Amino acid sequence: MMNLPKLTVGEFKVFLLTDGTWRNDGGCMFGVVPRVLWERDHPADERNRVRLGLTCPLVVRGRDAILADTGIGNRLAQDEREAFVHGEGRLIDGLRALGMEPGDITHVVLSHLHFDHSGGVVRRERSGSLRPAFPKARYLVQRGEYETARKDANIRLRAAYRHVPECFDSLAEALELLDGTTEVIAGVSAVVTAGHTKDHQVITVKTGGGEGFAHLADIVPTRSHLKPAWNQAYDLDPLRTMEAKARLLEQAVGARWWVTFAHDDKLLAARIGRTADGRLALNERVAMPESE
Repeated sequence: MMNLPKLTVGEFKVFLLTDGTWRNDGGCMFGVVPRVLWERDHPADERNRVRLGLTCPLVVRGRDAILADTGIGNRLAQDEREAFVHGEGRLIDGLRALGMEPGDITHVVLSHLHFDHSGGVVRRERSGSLRPAFPKARYLVQRGEYETARKDANIRLRAAYRHVPECFDSLAEALELLDGTTEVIAGVSAVVTAGHTKDHQVITVKTGGGEGFAHLADIVPTRSHLKPAWNQAYDLDPLRTMEAKARLLEQAVGARWWVTFAHDDKLLAARIGRTADGRLALNERVAMPESE
């Protein structure tokens, strides 16, 4: 068994799986923040794309194996693979490095249904057909998120969710629609934040001893988004994103929680603290493996 990065949170093990890296437009990732500021830590290529991660934590306790998001997966067409610089994905490889198989996953909790968080719910076979990536899992998503993805007539939202039928038509019997913040198993919850999308949710782990963990998904996608006003252009409601960010990070600081960054290309996870002058700071860190 390979020694993949992991966190110990009380009785839970949190394995820091990744679907590899990809590239996306820097302006989209940092919104109104001027390029001269964000490119210091996120240099862009000749097409203005920055390198990003695809962190998908796996929370394990006993027979429960809960995957938070699934990355992009391998379903992209060739032109999309070239545009985003993403190939077959790494999530299944990481899982097998733990001595596990896709059928061992019991729950997949999706923060939202944008392709870089939910594309990996299916795998494309060599024949071109698609099959569920985690055949025995329940797939948990907010009802409002799913209904928006399937029915909304808004042209912007249609573009954001155009992959959803291809990804989810084969998962209908395994799909579990949530109505608000929900405890998945004892100690693990899907917490609605809104902001990035109307029904965006994050995944939290809380233990009786006060230890905790949160996968902040697209509320704090990179270490740079710890800054209060740094948001993505994709956010439907930036003010709600900022409110959720402030609330979650204050909780993480106060309880010394670990948090994971969905799209950071350098850090998988960190404990967040404060400097002497009150600014947020990265304390303990888990770096992205060099091979990524």
